[in-house]
Amino acid sequence: MNKKHFIVCSILVHLISFSANSQIIQEIKQHLSILCSDSLAGRGYVDDGVNKAANYIQLQFEKLRMRKYGKSYTQSYAFPVNTHPFPIRCKIDNQEMRAGIDYLVEAGSPGIQGTYRLLHFNPDDSLDRILMFKKLVQGIESDYAIVLHKGAKFKKIVLDTLKSMNQKIKLLVVTEEKKMTHTVATELEPLATVIFMDSVIQNKEMLNIQAPNHFIKSFECKNVAAYVKGKNTNETIVFTAHYDHLGKMGNEAIFKGGSDNASGVSMLLYLARYFTEHKPRCNVAFILFSGEEAGLIGSSFYTQNPMFPLRQIKCVVNIDIMGNAEKGITVVNGESCRKEFDLLQTINKEKNYLPEVKIRGQAANSDHYLFSESGVPAIFIYSNGGQGYYHDVFDTAENLMLTRFEEVAALLIDFASKV
Repeated sequence: MNKKHFIVCSILVHLISFSANSQIIQEIKQHLSILCSDSLAGRGYVDDGVNKAANYIQLQFEKLRMRKYGKSYTQSYAFPVNTHPFPIRCKIDNQEMRAGIDYLVEAGSPGIQGTYRLLHFNPDDSLDRILMFKKLVQGIESDYAIVLHKGAKFKKIVLDTLKSMNQKIKLLVVTEEKKMTHTVATELEPLATVIFMDSVIQNKEMLNIQAPNHFIKSFECKNVAAYVKGKNTNETIVFTAHYDHLGKMGNEAIFKGGSDNASGVSMLLYLARYFTEHKPRCNVAFILFSGEEAGLIGSSFYTQNPMFPLRQIKCVVNIDIMGNAEKGITVVNGESCRKEFDLLQTINKEKNYLPEVKIRGQAANSDHYLFSESGVPAIFIYSNGGQGYYHDVFDTAENLMLTRFEEVAALLIDFASKV
C-alpha cells in the first residue's frame, strides 16, 4: 500500500468511526429527551412519572425482543412516599420566590399555609445560639417562623428542644449557601420545613407560603428486567441502573435527573441493543430499579425476591451518573472486587479509552450495595466530570456533555466479554 492509499484508508476508518460514534450519541440523546421530558415529570411520584418511565423502558425491551424472567418484564412492589403535587406559592416581603432555585419545600414536610414573621438566628454564633434557645424556652407565637441560617445541622436539636418544652411552631426555615439539593421522603417530618438560599432571606421580615402535601401510604413501583441469552447460559453478567428520580415539587420545579440517572439508563438501553445484535459470551441481564432515591428500595426488594438465583450472577455492574466522563470513571467497591477492577484498568490501558479508572472502597450510595451485601460481586461505576448539577433543577438533558460516553460503553462491552 503506497502512502496515498494509506492516507485515504486512514481517513475512511476515521470517518466510519466518527459516524458510528455519532449514531451512538444520537441514540442516547433520543432516550435522554424522553426520560427527561416534562411528560415524565422527573420520574417521581407526582403525575405517576416513575411508572411512565418504567413503561418506556419496557417498550424498549419489547422492541429488542429481549427475553423475560417469567411472564413479565416487571416486578411490582410498593412503599410510602410524601409528595407536594399541588401549586406552591411563596413570597418573602411580597417578592415572589422561584421554586427549586430560591427555595425548596423539604421532601418530608407536611402541608403549610400562612403568613409568618421571621425570627433570624445563626446557630454557628455562640451568642446567637444562646438567644435562640432562650426564645425557644420562653415560647414563640404561632405566627412566627424560626430561620436557621446555614443551620441544617441544628435542626434536630431545635426540634428536640421544642418537643421537650411542649412548644409548637408551624414552620421552620433552614438556609443553604451554595445550592438547592432536593430528595425523596418516605415519612412525614413533625414540622413543616422550607429551605432557602441564604442570600434571598437575609434580613427579611415576612414569609407567605402555600405548600400543600399529599402523603401516599402505598405507592406501587416497578423494577424492569430483561436479558440476552449467551453462549454459556450457566453464568450471568448483570448491568443495573436506577431510572427513578425526584419528580416534581408543585407545578413549577421539575427535577429531571439528566445525569442522575437518565444517563445511566440510556447507557443500559444502548448496551441492551448492542448485545442483542452481538451474541455475548454468557447471559447478560439488564435490571432497571425504581426507588433508589427513596433509599435503595427497589434493589432491596429485588435482592430479597430475585427473578433468577443470585448465585448465577458472575458480576453486577451498576451504572449511575454517566453524564460526563472527561476525567474518567470511578469504580466503587473496586477494593473488594479487585479482580473486576483490575480487568477494567487493564482493558483501559490497552485501549486508552479513558484518562483514568479510579478505585474506591465500599459505599451504600447506589443499587450495587444490596447485591454486595448479599454476597454477589458488585461494582458501581460513575463518571468524573461535568458541571456538578445533582438533585437540582439544573440536572437536565440539555446540560449533559456526554463526554467519552462512547468510550465508557466500549470499555463495558470489552469487560463483559472477558470477566
